[in-house]
Amino acid sequence: MPNIEYIITAEFHVDKGPSVVHQYPETLPGYEFLPFFPELMLPDQIHRREEDFTLFLLFRNKATGHFHYKKDANCTNDIYYMYTVVKNVSDESVRRGLVIKALCVITKLSYFKHFRPLLLICLDKYFSANDESLLAQLYAAINANDFTVNSVEQPLLKRLLISSVLDLPLSEKIYNDEQFRHRLLGIKLPNRDIFIRKDLSYNSIVTFADMKIPVKVPMLQLPDTVGDYMNPTDLNLKPNLINLLSARLATNHHNNELTIYGLSTPPIIVLINAVLTGKRIIFLSYENSAGHIIDLILLTLKIVSGGGILTGLLENYNVFPMIDVSKIDLLSECDSYLAGTINPFFKAHEAIWDVLYDIDANEFRLASLLDEPEVSKNSIIGEDARFLSNLQFSLFTYNDDLTTLQLIFRRHINELIRILVSLRNYNDPANKQCSLLMDGVGYYWHSDTSKLMEMSCYQLISSRFQDLMYSGKFAYSLLLPNLSNELNLMIDLQHHLQKLYNASNMSSRAKVHEREIWFNILKYLISGRSLETFLLVTYLIPPNSSTSLQSSGAHGGNMTIFDKNKGIELLLMNLFNEDDQVKLNVVMILQELEDNFFCGWCLNNFMKSNYVYEVAFSELVDTQ
Repeated sequence: MPNIEYIITAEFHVDKGPSVVHQYPETLPGYEFLPFFPELMLPDQIHRREEDFTLFLLFRNKATGHFHYKKDANCTNDIYYMYTVVKNVSDESVRRGLVIKALCVITKLSYFKHFRPLLLICLDKYFSANDESLLAQLYAAINANDFTVNSVEQPLLKRLLISSVLDLPLSEKIYNDEQFRHRLLGIKLPNRDIFIRKDLSYNSIVTFADMKIPVKVPMLQLPDTVGDYMNPTDLNLKPNLINLLSARLATNHHNNELTIYGLSTPPIIVLINAVLTGKRIIFLSYENSAGHIIDLILLTLKIVSGGGILTGLLENYNVFPMIDVSKIDLLSECDSYLAGTINPFFKAHEAIWDVLYDIDANEFRLASLLDEPEVSKNSIIGEDARFLSNLQFSLFTYNDDLTTLQLIFRRHINELIRILVSLRNYNDPANKQCSLLMDGVGYYWHSDTSKLMEMSCYQLISSRFQDLMYSGKFAYSLLLPNLSNELNLMIDLQHHLQKLYNASNMSSRAKVHEREIWFNILKYLISGRSLETFLLVTYLIPPNSSTSLQSSGAHGGNMTIFDKNKGIELLLMNLFNEDDQVKLNVVMILQELEDNFFCGWCLNNFMKSNYVYEVAFSELVDTQ
């Protein structure tokens, strides 16, 4: 598979408007059935900026190979990214004194932004003469390199685990220890076209126009993640997130799936609920660049997907990062979509959208057609309150790095989906061969009162989300059958660990069968896959509050909380349990973890950071 499959150039002519100039290595299959194609490459208001970029997703017909704007049942599951760089150059020799040209690549690589320097160099040279040979040179240069990190991709659960380990010196270990790196990533034959960097990514050198240009290659790729999850530096993540948190809800319309806390519902909660219930969402800005709008669209996907926790968004939700009025017919065909636009026409036509984010005013609006009587007045549920509190502390108090913010997104979307699917998270008809080791599945509430209040708050969202998920629009990566071990045994680790964690903060443990829980967890841990699943779940348990601090090596020794592993801390605390049988089971679980390559490395580093646990474990092993 080539790294890039097509290169296309377009220009804006004062009299003729946008037009495609060159296509390489051949005309895009199905091009004649893609109306207003050059408009996708030349965003509105480009004459006001020297440079911009656009993005559109394409899908390919299985039988004909033709490209389509919208996925249907006849398309493959592959997503093709149409990434365009646009330049606006002053030229007094032409009418209006401007020359606008664009160059796009069509690729299946989700880190297409890393090609930007190469595309800009090529576009600069292309301005002087519309020379198609430059496209051939660029095509050959990028496709000459092999960007493959591993010929066989690691299982999703392992990739989720590796990308959740923020509290240990993993980056340093991967960079300095080649044998460890290859074993962790399952690399059998190293690729000599790439070399490791210090930031959990690789570099590859592409030679073009007598220059050697580095292209960064992600170490791991996750579903529904555009760019490099381990290095999220290309979305202006912090400033855009701060804008989302400070946005206001500018509407008098109430909707029971969106404004669940009435008109005081935080807009970021409205946005998450809108995606989870399949609404038609538009991001609009007349003052900002197309690239700025696209980055906000991609940030929304990052928040809602949790970096691979919720999948299917890019493939099934109808994501149009940048559109213009020529694509209104396309939007009318979609029952749900997430789209960005510069044209203010959309704001006045609310029949085509449910939720509109006016970026310039930093306001969210709801279409009047969604207005309905308020069913009940709800207080903010614990998980939403914790999510908002953690985000604000992380951004404004601790100034945490971007990977910590991503872990907050991941933990929240995982908790939220567990609330939404509740008791159905194991009842999958396709997995009848799996056996449940012990009762207790779904989100854990510490009291029936909390459960009743929070389920009533999210009841309508839960019903709509389950309809969408079980019809195939979304997929939850951590459904219980996906976590079964090689013997098809299942246990809802997160439910039981949170039950134990809650009990550890209570004066009485009478109602929690600790011995039974630890014994069944031990029965579940039979292999590397189940051990890595257990370790992943320990990272996904969110802290109960934002008041405890730790110093993290991953953050240069700065104080932070959000990367602390509450699950593994719970396991180690039970080395001091008053029940000898519980202590024995915990020791055996730790020994199983110790024997696994990656889990053992993590456990060893956990122990090093707390000498008391290390001594207790050693003494209990000696007395066995």
